[in-house]
Amino acid sequence: MHSLHTWFASTAAGQTLAELEVRLLNRRLAGLYATRVLQIGAYGAGHCPAVFGRARQWIVDDWPHGPIDLQGQSESLPFANESVDVVILIHQLEFADRPHQVMREAVRVLAPEGHLLILSFNPYSLWGLRRLLAFKNGQPPWSGRYLSALRLSDWMMVLGLIPRRSDAIALLPRQRVRPMPYNQSLRPILRWAGGVNLVIGQKRVPGPTHPSSAGMRKFELSPRGWIEAGARHSRQEIKQ
Repeated sequence: MHSLHTWFASTAAGQTLAELEVRLLNRRLAGLYATRVLQIGAYGAGHCPAVFGRARQWIVDDWPHGPIDLQGQSESLPFANESVDVVILIHQLEFADRPHQVMREAVRVLAPEGHLLILSFNPYSLWGLRRLLAFKNGQPPWSGRYLSALRLSDWMMVLGLIPRRSDAIALLPRQRVRPMPYNQSLRPILRWAGGVNLVIGQKRVPGPTHPSSAGMRKFELSPRGWIEAGARHSRQEIKQ
């Protein structure tokens, strides 16, 4: 992951893609109820989606001395169960040794009715083709295991989330990604070929959950959180 940080922070294409992803996240976060936002994965170079109102945001990454709030592993988060309203995975699944465990941890800390936002490189795109041409000697972002929006939606449903929508950006893997207008992502007819997918799922639970009562849940970052981190769910393993 450290090589991916370097690509985002120090290359023209990486910085421009980070800007496009942050703009897309800003638009989606603006439409979600959230007082606690957990971002897993950092861009560096000052790129970070904005939160509004009384919302608080924490950035977690295994990046020593990086622009983060807490150093930790995405496969074992030091947060209590159901303690945050929105979890954002910034290209974690493509480069994780255990992507299924990363997903389980994200769902574990997500509060009922909360939302999981996943940014992932799309294998069925020109970016995916560029990755194949790099073979085994590719460096990030070409060395990851790219995941389609459909597969991510399937994983969400196995873990009890309801996929809500998907977006796509960055059609071409250029040295410098052409910026697009602030309020646009790729049109539906081109969405399947976007280089980066944003897939959103919601954690639904039986019975009503009102924002007023959800806001009373206690946010914990404590030894208890470390104990709960990595706890295995009784759900079936996500199938490849």
